[in-house]
Order: sequence, then C-alpha cells, then structure tokens
Amino acid sequence: MKSVSIICVSLLVLSIGNVLANRSSETENEVANASEETTPGPKQLGANNSSYSGRIINGQTGDISSFPYTVRLRVTNGSRRSVCGATIITWWHAFTAAHCVYNNPNPAGITLQGGSTSQYRGGVFFYASKILIHPNYDPQTYDYDAAIIEVENTFQGYTNVAPVPLQNEEVPVGTSCTAAGWGLIDFDTQTSPENLQYAQFQVVSQQQCSSAYGYVSPQVICVYRGNGVDMCKGDSGGPLVCNGKLTGATSFGGRGCRARSPAGFTKVMASSIRQFILENAGI
Repeated sequence: MKSVSIICVSLLVLSIGNVLANRSSETENEVANASEETTPGPKQLGANNSSYSGRIINGQTGDISSFPYTVRLRVTNGSRRSVCGATIITWWHAFTAAHCVYNNPNPAGITLQGGSTSQYRGGVFFYASKILIHPNYDPQTYDYDAAIIEVENTFQGYTNVAPVPLQNEEVPVGTSCTAAGWGLIDFDTQTSPENLQYAQFQVVSQQQCSSAYGYVSPQVICVYRGNGVDMCKGDSGGPLVCNGKLTGATSFGGRGCRARSPAGFTKVMASSIRQFILENAGI
C-alpha cells in the first residue's frame, strides 16, 4: 500500500506541475502574440490642457536586474486587454494603480510578468488570487488610486524578482527619484518598447502640481523632469522609487505625454494609502 500511495502522490505532483507549466506556456505565447491595448483611456483634469493618462518618453533602456520589483500587469476582460505596471511589495503582493484593475476586478483576468527586461519574452508569470481596491477610490478624479494584487504563486525563488521596501517618511521637494515601465515611448505613433525603460525625475511641490491640474489631493506626489522626458500610457501603476524605497505608483500626467506638466503618482506615504497597504499586505 505504501508503494501505491507514493506512486499516486508522485503522479499528482507531476500532473499539477504539467498544468502550471502549460498555463505559463500559454500565457507567454499570448503575451508574445497578442495585439494589446495600453492603459484605460485618459481623463480630462483641470487647467492648462492637462489630462489624466495611463502613462516613459525619452527614458533609458534598463535591465530588470536593477528593477527586480517591477512587473508587467496584464488585464484581460473578454477580448479586451490592457497593460499596466505594478510593484512587488511582499513575496505575495504587488501594488498598482486602482484605475488599472477597477473595470475588471476579477482575479482570473489578471496576470503579472516578472524577471524579464523584455515585455514580450522570458520571465515568470504570476496569477492573481485576489484584487483589493482602495475603498475610497474615485474613478472620476483618480483620488486614492491604489490597489493591491495578491498572487496565488509566490514571487519568491526567482531570479530578478524581489520586493522593494516602502517609503515611510515625506520626501523633500527636489529629491531625485526613478520611475520604470514598459509604457509608450512615442505617443503619436503609439509605439511601445520591447525592453524596460526608466527615467529620473525630481519631486515638485503640491502647489506646482496643482497649478497644472487645478487640484491635487494629499494622496498624490508629483514629479517633473522636462526636456521631453515623461511617463506615458502603459506605465500606469508602475513604481516611483526615491532613495531606494517605493514612493508612488504612476497615476496621471499631462496630455499626450509631452512633459509639459508634472506626473502624478499615488503617494505611498499618505496615511490612508499606507493604512490600506498595512491592512491588506501586512507591511
């Protein structure tokens, strides 16, 4: 009987392994072949010809080994697909923008790709088990634009896949921060890069940000670079890292990704956002 039991367990493990391998292979093929849309459409906001947008224009090509916490988020809703970014914050959780998953909170439609510089090949695929959207999220204003994705297969144990510490204190104006993602590199031609892009920005005051958008809530931190460098569609939800700690998730930016206005990020240190993360990710 012991021999039969061992054989049965072995067959079960082998069967589960084959299912996961097939699932990963199918997902990788879909990612490589699918003609995907980017983030949810832009929303108008305030003055100065600015708009909310999924939104690295004129950035640099990076290597995932320098950004192991950055993952590509794919949302599938029937025949419609959209792409965002997300950030690994624990071995079981990723942080992203609520507007990336708000219209499709079904975990079955959420896939995360990590460990690869290329968005079209390689890496490891992770599957969502739970989607948690900030209870105060406003889809009209993008206030409280925060969501947590809990995965069914842990991020732990893979090359170039690791969490990043969270920012717990205010970041002074002028601080240099880095954003990363696979968003559009040319808004006019809707061109996406194959490889991860990153750029450095400086934190700007709430007053400067509000002058571009009319009003910016305390749940937002804004950065600016100028010189044609900006976030763009497809970067939504991706990381803003200051002094080695996750400080924000890409939320909105200027019309057409023209680098004429600051880019807004969901502020990790805001008390309501930090409490949301603590309650749902345990950190």
